Amino acid sequence: MKNHMKINGKLLQINKRFSQLKSNQKDWIATELYKLYYDKMKERCTTRKLPPVHRDMVISSLYEQIQNKEIWIPYSEVEKYTVSKTTKIVKSFIKQFPELSDEVEVDRANK
Repeated sequence: MKNHMKINGKLLQINKRFSQLKSNQKDWIATELYKLYYDKMKERCTTRKLPPVHRDMVISSLYEQIQNKEIWIPYSEVEKYTVSKTTKIVKSFIKQFPELSDEVEVDRANK
């Protein structure tokens, strides 16, 4: 029982990994991550990876949503998952919003 804690009457594993989550929990987290990251990229008008400060803001807001949904996973696991998916998110953003991507690149070239 050294890896478990009793929180709100529930026995929770405190060292859970992302791969140990249920598939619907993983899918929900992935969907929310994409939404948050896309919104931040649109806000910053960029088609590149977000700087660490903004990436940390995305991770923090995602972790808050995870806690509100009562999914218990350490912050470090969420952070590791986000960093591993960043390149894939950026590529899918460019494919999903080609007009925005072209506009951003034209603005960048004019500067």
